Amino acid sequence: MEYLDTLMWKEILETPRIFGEIQQENAEVMKRLVYAIKSGKATNFVAAARGTSDHALIYFKYLLEVNSQYTVGLSAPSVVTLYNGKVNYSNSIIIGCSQSGKAADVLEIIKKGNEQGAITIAVTNDKDSPIAKLARFHLYCCAGEEKSVAATKTFSAQLFLALWLASELSDNKENLLILKNLKQEIENIIPQIDQLTTKYADAFKNMKSGFVLSRGVTYPIALEASLKLQETCYIQMKGYAGSDFYHGPMAMVNEETPVIIYCAQHKLNPEVQRIVREDQIQCVEKMLSLKAPVLLVTNDVLLVNKFTKCNDALINFGVSEDVCMFAFAIFAQMLACKISCGIGNDPDAPRALNKVTITK
Repeated sequence: MEYLDTLMWKEILETPRIFGEIQQENAEVMKRLVYAIKSGKATNFVAAARGTSDHALIYFKYLLEVNSQYTVGLSAPSVVTLYNGKVNYSNSIIIGCSQSGKAADVLEIIKKGNEQGAITIAVTNDKDSPIAKLARFHLYCCAGEEKSVAATKTFSAQLFLALWLASELSDNKENLLILKNLKQEIENIIPQIDQLTTKYADAFKNMKSGFVLSRGVTYPIALEASLKLQETCYIQMKGYAGSDFYHGPMAMVNEETPVIIYCAQHKLNPEVQRIVREDQIQCVEKMLSLKAPVLLVTNDVLLVNKFTKCNDALINFGVSEDVCMFAFAIFAQMLACKISCGIGNDPDAPRALNKVTITK
């Protein structure tokens, strides 16, 4: 199958269009939601999701905890759905994320939050879904129907809503301005990412297993990129925070274990940037010392051509790690789509998977 003919590819390319519409669609509800949160006493979010949606909420956790007074705890839905746990959400803000809006376990968390008087938020791609209707506030992904099984444009929409809400709650005017112009910025870099992923999809298409690493705000892309390769290419990939990877999994790395490392610029201040860059360099050098084939995906020009025997994918996107996440998401999606087609798979219809997965 030619990747250009897949639904997955076509839906990836819809991402800029979504970014051009999503703020207007959600402006009024976002205003009411931010007011409700800021005027209330709760400072802890409880995040409920599975799979790709869970990765978007991990991104939200980093954004909010780095830049504001709020904390974000990732729920274990079976505490409520299976064990009938006695957890009290009355002093929390519940945020449930489900592209279909039909995730039964997420629905139960929101239902319990409503019963206990919590602020409840749904992030879905279906205004008429059960979760969208149950929550007090609904943030709409505005992505249009997603037909390919692999979530792409809906994930990017979730990231957008996560960054928007976090930026409003932390009064981050710089990111709020960036979001207004993100449509054009993403349109500008898609040709670069297309070219880079064509090159490296061919170079890495024969891998049977491997790892994806990142850290901090972009750690969720390690989880999401590995998931995309798992479900579309049937490659045994595993995503880790680089810091966790040193605690055991690194023992599995050898010359037949590719490692994809996502490293973003960090723009808080020069000293933090220096520390982050040193950590990134150490990670790449360690993987190369283990003779692993390494693909470095970055928007930091100072990391490129620094290592021998390293495959560099430089995305010319001069933004902080908060926003670089959007470029990384598209890179991961395009790479998986091209590898899947390159090895003869159909990325739109992975074996054993359905578009909507119902878990309890």
